[in-house]
Amino acid sequence: MSGRWLIGALLSVILVLNGCSDGGVVIDNADSGSNPGSSSGGSSGSGNGDGTPTGGDLSEPDGGGPTGELPPVTSVSNLDPDDVEASRLLAQATFGATLADIATVKESGFEEWIDEQISLPVSLTEPYTRANSNGSSGAERHEVWWNNVLEQPDQLRQRVAFALSEIFVVSDLDYLLANNQWGMASYYDMLSRNAFGNYRDLLEDVTLHPVMGVFLSMVRNEKANVEENIRPDENYAREVLQLFSIGLYELNNRGEALPLASPVPAYSQDQVEEFARVFTGWNYDLVTSWETINLGGGDTFTTPMVPDERFHDTGSKNLLNGAVAPAGLNVREDMAFALDNIFQHANVGVLISKQLIQRLVTSNPTPDYVERVVTVFNDNGAGERGDLAAVVKAILLDDEARNGYLDNPDFGKLREPVVRLAHLWRALDGTPGPLADDVHNTPDFTLNRVDEMTGQEVMQAPSVFNFFDPDHPVVPSGTTLSPELQIMTEANLAATHNNYHHQVYRFNDRSDLSDDNPRVTVINLQPLVDLAADPDKLLDWYNLVLFGGSMPDTMRQTLFDYIGNLGSDDAGRFAAVQDSLFMLLVAPQYHLQR
Repeated sequence: MSGRWLIGALLSVILVLNGCSDGGVVIDNADSGSNPGSSSGGSSGSGNGDGTPTGGDLSEPDGGGPTGELPPVTSVSNLDPDDVEASRLLAQATFGATLADIATVKESGFEEWIDEQISLPVSLTEPYTRANSNGSSGAERHEVWWNNVLEQPDQLRQRVAFALSEIFVVSDLDYLLANNQWGMASYYDMLSRNAFGNYRDLLEDVTLHPVMGVFLSMVRNEKANVEENIRPDENYAREVLQLFSIGLYELNNRGEALPLASPVPAYSQDQVEEFARVFTGWNYDLVTSWETINLGGGDTFTTPMVPDERFHDTGSKNLLNGAVAPAGLNVREDMAFALDNIFQHANVGVLISKQLIQRLVTSNPTPDYVERVVTVFNDNGAGERGDLAAVVKAILLDDEARNGYLDNPDFGKLREPVVRLAHLWRALDGTPGPLADDVHNTPDFTLNRVDEMTGQEVMQAPSVFNFFDPDHPVVPSGTTLSPELQIMTEANLAATHNNYHHQVYRFNDRSDLSDDNPRVTVINLQPLVDLAADPDKLLDWYNLVLFGGSMPDTMRQTLFDYIGNLGSDDAGRFAAVQDSLFMLLVAPQYHLQR
């Protein structure tokens, strides 16, 4: 993202919050001049007279092209360039860099680290949820999900599974699913297991999972019965095409709708109706009949749906690209034919690859980047189509992922709210409070209510269209995209920033929790207090671990000057860490992952 243009969009929201926060130092892109006493170099900012971008800066340039100049960033001469690049990879491939992980990536090398991550066993959520929840309580599913992304070693798999959960969306805002948390956990674990498998297998597992059967009403979908006014349900048929596979329009391998002047729909309403006929005749496993409302225990929502031939439409179906599913196929055969037909459509690699790039690396990948990854989806080099491990590896090792930030102002993405929170806790060794029973909690919200603060929590999207649209533009009707900006509302930012303030100032390793909430996760600030004896070392830590080397010079200079006014004794250094950390966590520049 453009350091000037998108930060201006963020500031237009964040500046509304000034009345909600304590007074203090304003961090922006204004040029502060040189850095006396600091070992980093200066760089000028942009915007209006005081350095703050204005609303007028948010119109897109005519004819496309970059939306602004490259953002000014701190010279990384204080940092090992290999450390910086390792931190950037970890921001894209994990739930946040730590010093230990940076050292591991640096020692292993990027490709070997990715291969090692792919080979790690899956960290699951269903066993913990079963052991600790009666199935109706959702808190436990969230507890183990956060424990996994904070503490387990299979970070890349967890990050990819989270991305898949935002493509193959289910949500326990649905009443039936809210009361079947074993099934919700099972669905997420299915995504985790398939994260580095084959897309065709993933698509079938998604299709037959009873949680998806409930969410998009495919379970007990019946063939037409005119006398009883029954028609096949089109819900799953429509969304498997629009959201899970081929999208709305015919695409080339560069992600461009064709023809460019007037895109052609990728499917028709008639084809939706034909696929709806395909997906008939599936029932819950472990139930006594098609009609029963007694669905039994939670296991009904963890085992794949099973066929009931009585309710399946056995007629021929006209599917994609002129393919016809012949009459007489049974339930499983019809489904297999239809999923193969979808899988072979040219759009599939484009839709899935581009959305994975957006979730991991950048909201606005160049067409060349998309095409390179799609080529791997179509053939992993060994003749296999749909190899997701190869796709993820291609996404992360692509030259644009590694170097695009150097010359593209619009490279990067907003950090998703849950990723920002996870990064804070990972970087500062967040530990559950003394009475928390090893369960993490934010100062203001329990983990199963984090969406009330951030607008996002795993598998609690408001609809099948996820928390945000992958094509959400920064400017209405614009072409530069920022999906996560769609949930960056004044209310969500205010709640999040208040929560970070409480975390930094009330729930740290020096806090006395006897008169506060002993169930809140505590962050460890002492290593930063030790670094604060030399402000440059503290700022280097922030720049490496939190910013991946992209901290603006002016931000660093402002913090350097501020820290210098707080004294060098223990109390001054502790205050310096608290104040500087909070200002960084709420600064618009930290929202950007470049």
